[in-house]
Amino acid sequence: MWLTTYFLIWPAISAAILAILCVTLWRDIRAARRSGKSMV
Repeated sequence: MWLTTYFLIWPAISAAILAILCVTLWRDIRAARRSGKSMV
């Protein structure tokens, strides 16, 4: 039961983490462009 639930839930958890990382990266890029600094 738990293993089945895990296999059904992990894609949603992975997608949420990926979305959080993408949103924070986009915010950092926008902040760097506004301040005129390079991301590297």
